[in-house]
Amino acid sequence: MQYILKLLHCYLLPLKRHENSGSSIQYPVSSIQYPVSSIQYPVSIAPRAALHALRKALPHLIFLCLIFILTSCRQSSHAPISRTDFLLGTYVNITSYDSELPEAQIDQALDEALGVIREIEQQTNPYDRNSFIGRLNAGRGEARSVPLPPRLRALAEAALQLSNDTGGSFDFTLWPVFRRWHFESEHPKAPPADTIRAYLPRVDFRRVQLDSAGLSVAAATELDFSGIVKGFAVESARDVLTEHGLENFIIDAGGNLGLNWQRGQSVEIQVRHPRRDGAFWGSFPLQNSCGIATSGDYHFYFMEDGRRYHHVLDPHTGYPVAQMVSTTIIAPNATLADGYSTAVFVMGVTAGQQFIESHPELEGLMIYQDGDSLATYLSPGLRGIFKPAW
Repeated sequence: MQYILKLLHCYLLPLKRHENSGSSIQYPVSSIQYPVSSIQYPVSIAPRAALHALRKALPHLIFLCLIFILTSCRQSSHAPISRTDFLLGTYVNITSYDSELPEAQIDQALDEALGVIREIEQQTNPYDRNSFIGRLNAGRGEARSVPLPPRLRALAEAALQLSNDTGGSFDFTLWPVFRRWHFESEHPKAPPADTIRAYLPRVDFRRVQLDSAGLSVAAATELDFSGIVKGFAVESARDVLTEHGLENFIIDAGGNLGLNWQRGQSVEIQVRHPRRDGAFWGSFPLQNSCGIATSGDYHFYFMEDGRRYHHVLDPHTGYPVAQMVSTTIIAPNATLADGYSTAVFVMGVTAGQQFIESHPELEGLMIYQDGDSLATYLSPGLRGIFKPAW
């Protein structure tokens, strides 16, 4: 016999500007389909602003069936167990497929994993003046040096390493420029060019130093870890789940995916079509535990004078990246996937291709504008297995 589990998530999306992001997962052996991305707000939208946007969307309810699972005929003690919460400006879903473990053990693990993500949000939200990062940014008028809690220290180390590895294409000091775009407001608009020029000199990850005493931040520098924090939160939750003995689970933080999979079946990753709502660009199979992240110009944007202004800003210019439409990165963990997907998007097609192919631990897919049409780049490891949907 077959066991069928359907979970319906109701997401409220403003129809004109906010779009659900990323990709979905399908288990071909047992026909399990799990859409990876829920609504994703850009870089770091405050929960209050995000919830305000959701309430504004009440007349436009969109019901997304996010999980459709047909498990195989094998004996199991219970169906997959799932938890969902609104964290980090998006919906976070964790599903365990460890059917042989006691339900109480899984319940405790999922609750603790979501609790860790909640703590990370409370510490890193730059919109919250009471968060660790909010308080640090409030002192931007002068240089400051602060000790870091262990988890924030690990986050800062990862952010600095990614910034160095990508030559600043990933930069966690972009906040002074990013907040001038007011993406979280009801009516965002492009800031004047002189505003960008005035704040851009404050953006440079090299103005931040980390040593045994803590974090040192130069005057006028403000931090925003949102380009990496979802992936970092996914990995922190993964640690909790594995400590509780879970081996087969999916963590989805708004399109930042942590896949922990010890079964023999492959997982089919479906990449969203960036210009067709509800459609997919293609798919590819995976059989190993990893992190997957997608950055795209359709996650959060506004139109002004016929031009699309999206939230992926180039730290070198302060403006949205041109030509690139979507990047999907597969990495050993979700932290790397999150940071590298943003960095490769910023690099552009040529430099992004060189970067991916110079890092054998990465695979990637880029969708980019080629004249009036969209084109695809696939890393060597994906070329033989990617199946276009068009």
